[in-house]
Amino acid sequence: MDFLGAVATLACLPVSLAVFAWFAARARRQGGGHSLMAPFEDMWDPGSHRTHIEVQVRHDRRAPAPAPGDPPPP
Repeated sequence: MDFLGAVATLACLPVSLAVFAWFAARARRQGGGHSLMAPFEDMWDPGSHRTHIEVQVRHDRRAPAPAPGDPPPP
């Protein structure tokens, strides 16, 4: 039983690192990892976090609707 406990303990680190590596690759590919990693980014690199929030705000902002009588866009 002691052997099984030691193997389980030693296997935890590589397995957790593999899960984090998989999540990082998935987040880069799909762009969905920022909300999970945002607290850590805010702690270690606040300037980058603020820049990312500004980029999100600008991305979510809609273009102004054309006024009646404006010519159609080319």
